[in-house]
Amino acid sequence: MGRHRTGTVIGCLRKLQGWNLASVSEEYRRFTGVRGGRILVELLIEAFDVSTIEIDREVAPSWLIR
Repeated sequence: MGRHRTGTVIGCLRKLQGWNLASVSEEYRRFTGVRGGRILVELLIEAFDVSTIEIDREVAPSWLIR
């Protein structure tokens, strides 16, 4: 339980890290299991606007900043 919720958060994080949408979707589908993903989740991830997030590079962890 929770793989779609977790996948949504991770998908948005991947976009924030600069991943392209195809890679984000592929990772989401791979980890949601045999029953597959949810198209609405993928649409939400696609619509996630990374420009609304401000990252303080002084305190952000290195894995977040690429």
